[in-house]
Amino acid sequence: MGSRRGPAFFPAWTQTVGSMKATRDAKPDHFGVRVSCDTCRQGRDVDLDAIIARKGPDFSLVNRRSRCRFTPGCRGSNRFFFQHGVMRPLWTQEQVEIWMRADAARRSAEKLGREKVVALLRGRDFRLDPPPRGIDQLLWAVCTDEERWELIRRARG
Repeated sequence: MGSRRGPAFFPAWTQTVGSMKATRDAKPDHFGVRVSCDTCRQGRDVDLDAIIARKGPDFSLVNRRSRCRFTPGCRGSNRFFFQHGVMRPLWTQEQVEIWMRADAARRSAEKLGREKVVALLRGRDFRLDPPPRGIDQLLWAVCTDEERWELIRRARG
């Protein structure tokens, strides 16, 4: 059946980045690993040497994803693919369901957070004068004069 790193239907060379690198180096035209963002759709070949240097050769990309760094401001997730004739996903259907639930929870929390901020800012003036050192600019911009004095007092200790 499956192992702790992934189910049995992934080729043996995909189980660790060390074995991926060895296979890719032996036949660079036939085997490869790519990463692609599910939101901005950008993608590139994976730098296996960098992953090995950072995580070690026994690290696995099976059922893993990371935040997108391809496009500034993109909130998507990078997913990994392996080439074995054609590009194939390096994740299981069970993992996709877990990711979908986690993404839905994150979107719900972000929406709730935005709604709370809008309610808190309703009826307040937005002033763009620069804050004193050590005080957040956005917080300073929406504070009343009394709240600003309190922020200054706290910043001074």
